[in-house]
Amino acid sequence: MGTGVRGGAGGVRGALAALLGAALLLPCAAGGAAAAPAPSPAASTPAAAPAAEGARLRERAAALRERVEALRTEASVAVEEHLTAVEGTRAAIGEEVAAQAALERAEGARRTTGADAARRVRSLYAAGAGGQLSAARRLAGALAAGTPDGLHGAAAGTRAVRAARALDVAALSGARTADEAAAAALERLTRVREEEAAAQRAAGAARERVEAALAEQQRLLAGADAEVVRAAAAEEERARAEALARAAEAAARAGVADAAARAATGTSNPAGTTATDTTGTTATGVAAAAVAAARTRTGLPYAWGATGPGSFDCSGLTQWAYRQAGTAVPRTSRQQHAGLPRVPLDALLPGDLVFYAGGADPSTIHHVALYLGGGRVLHAPHSGDVVREAPVTMPGLYGAVRPAGA
Repeated sequence: MGTGVRGGAGGVRGALAALLGAALLLPCAAGGAAAAPAPSPAASTPAAAPAAEGARLRERAAALRERVEALRTEASVAVEEHLTAVEGTRAAIGEEVAAQAALERAEGARRTTGADAARRVRSLYAAGAGGQLSAARRLAGALAAGTPDGLHGAAAGTRAVRAARALDVAALSGARTADEAAAAALERLTRVREEEAAAQRAAGAARERVEAALAEQQRLLAGADAEVVRAAAAEEERARAEALARAAEAAARAGVADAAARAATGTSNPAGTTATDTTGTTATGVAAAAVAAARTRTGLPYAWGATGPGSFDCSGLTQWAYRQAGTAVPRTSRQQHAGLPRVPLDALLPGDLVFYAGGADPSTIHHVALYLGGGRVLHAPHSGDVVREAPVTMPGLYGAVRPAGA
C-alpha cells in the first residue's frame, strides 16, 4: 500500500538537518550600531551589506519552510485519502464476494421453484378440466342421493381440488419471489462492482497527488540555494526544540490537559503494566503497553502506507502499537476517529489517540498521534522524517479517542 514512494520528500528533514550550520549566525544589523560612533557613509556600506543579506536570507528561508510545510500537509491529506480509498476497495471486494454468493443462492432457488411450478402446471394440464368436473359431478350425485357417505366423499374430493389449486398458486408465487430475489442480488452485485471500481480510481488519483506533492518537495529543495536550506533547517530545529520544551504550557493554553492518573491496581491493570510521563500522569494496562511499544519505534522512518515494524505512516504506527498491546484498532486515522470512543481534550491519558484536521468536519482529518502525557505526543510525521515526539498542540488539533481497554 504505497510503499513504493518511501522517503518521497527526498529526506526533507534529513536533507535540511544535514545542511545545518552557521546560516543563522549571520550578523544582525541592530546589535552593535547603537553603541558605536556614527560611521561615515563610506564605512557604513560594508557593515550594512551583510545585515541586509542576512535579512533576505532569513526571509527566503521562512518562505521555503512555509512552502515545504504546505506540501507536507498536502501529502498527508492525500495519503489519508489514498488509504481510505484502499480500505474502501477492500471492503467492496469482500462485499462483492458476499453479493456473488447471494446471487448464486438466489438463482439456485429460482431454478428449484421454477421446476416445481413447471411440474405443477404439467400436472394440471394432464388432469385437464376433468378433475374439477369429476369432483363437481360427484358432489351433484351425492346431493341427489342424499346419502351421508356420498356427501362426505364428494366434499373430500372438492377439498382435494382446492388444495391442489392452492399448491399451484404457492408454486407460482414462490417462483416469482425467487425471480425477484435473483434480480435484486444481481443489482446489488452490479452496484458493488461499480463502487469497487470507483474506490480503485479514487485510490489511484490520491496516490498521484501524494507522489506529486513529494516530487515538488524534492524539486523545491534541490532548486533552493544551499544557504537558504541551511537557514531553514536551523530555524526548523530551533522551533521544534522550543515547542517541545514548552509543550505542557502550550497545551494548557489550548485547553488540553491530562486526566487524573488511573489506579494501577485491580482490574484496571491486570498485567501490572504502567507507564508514567514527565508530569506523573500514568497509563496502565493496554494503554501503557501501546505507549511502550510505540516508543521502541522512535527514530524509524516514515513511509506512507507502511504499518511496521520497520517503517510507518501515522495511523500505521498507532495501529501497530495497539496491536502489540493485544487490541485491534482501525487502519486509517479517519476510521480510528470514527470507530473509537471519544474523549475530551482536557481529560487525556497516555495512550489516547489525538487527531489533526484541516477543518471542522471529520472528513478533513489527515493525521493521528499517540498521546504520551505532559502535552506531548509520539507520531510518524511525514515523508523524510522519523518517528519522534512533538507537542500535542501541532496545527490542526481536532480531537481524541481512547481505544477500548486502554
